Amino acid sequence: MTERLAPRPAPERTPGTVAFGDPGGTTSALAWSAPELTADRAWAALARTYAAEAAGRQRDYVKLLVNGELIRDPQCWPTTGADSANPASWLARQEKFGGDDDLFVYARTVQEHDRELFRVIVELLAPHAPRLGLPPGHVEAEVFYGAYRNTPGGIHREGCTNLHLVLAGRKSMHFWQGTDWVPEGTELREDVEPEDEVPEEYLPSLDRRSVLEHGHFLTATAGSGFFWRSGIWHVGETHEPSVALNIASYTRTLDVEAELLVPWQDRLHGEVPAPWLAGYRAHVSFTGSDAALLARLTALGMRPAPPDAPPAVPRSVRCVSTAPVVWSPAGSGRLTVAALGHAADFADGPVPRGWLEAALSNGAAANDVPQECGQLAQWLCAQQILEPMEA
Repeated sequence: MTERLAPRPAPERTPGTVAFGDPGGTTSALAWSAPELTADRAWAALARTYAAEAAGRQRDYVKLLVNGELIRDPQCWPTTGADSANPASWLARQEKFGGDDDLFVYARTVQEHDRELFRVIVELLAPHAPRLGLPPGHVEAEVFYGAYRNTPGGIHREGCTNLHLVLAGRKSMHFWQGTDWVPEGTELREDVEPEDEVPEEYLPSLDRRSVLEHGHFLTATAGSGFFWRSGIWHVGETHEPSVALNIASYTRTLDVEAELLVPWQDRLHGEVPAPWLAGYRAHVSFTGSDAALLARLTALGMRPAPPDAPPAVPRSVRCVSTAPVVWSPAGSGRLTVAALGHAADFADGPVPRGWLEAALSNGAAANDVPQECGQLAQWLCAQQILEPMEA
């Protein structure tokens, strides 16, 4: 059994970054930094997800366990109002349980409930797409909160790669690879992920302490975390109340060596070659329009949060995001542009193409908006890619 303490990042950085301690490993310690990604923001997104579940707008997106018991009563869930401020506000109104209990609070697809959170996740993931590849299945952001000895269900493995970022507290993740370490006769429970029906396997009766010497574990605090590939057995353990954000990218297989689709160049940006886009369509088994496919690409497979309301047509803009912006000819003099999970058509031609490239590559420098690019600039501002400097 070995422990490797995940490295701590510098306290300030722009834009957000994730650094892998072992870039080629099946598991790795992470150091990350993103000023907008805080424990309170993640908790608020979790609370909004619980609120949507309580209102019947979604189903099976949340899970609350206290001392191993599943709490189904929405009156006990963290939802909106004071509950969404932080865990302490929610716990203060509980009468049957509190901070001394074994507490596990979970919500998935939280990125749909916070545009800023969604944007930050895309910015963190996108630079690693050329190395890690794009998954065939969906991608979702999950928030974990609590103080628990083991992730409910015990040691398990899923068909997804995971980027697990600790936002508060201290947490360990235990890892095992293969199956030859599993004692003969151990109970195996099979399940499927609810959205893509990807296989999952659990060893619910196996005490992790009895097999520690066959694996390793990483420990992380705020600003660090863990990465592991599909099919790696794992189980979480908190050492104090903690908040963590997990980004799960579904490969649809438990194969650790699953090959994922790499982009057509060393970054996700610019005009997408038609052959590559056709290959991406087949890779993700997508049946929608090319515009919707481009939108999915820029969301890295996530369902996005809604965009901002369009501002007035700007006269000058600057680029404020490193999230991917891609485009493709749509025929009849039209150009489909996609960013942060949304797409729209605009007039094609040398002027909009040239301006688009310049506006996205000039960093924070001001870029005047030609008359024929007004609607494009307005739309990119609504996507939080550009920011108006003068309306």
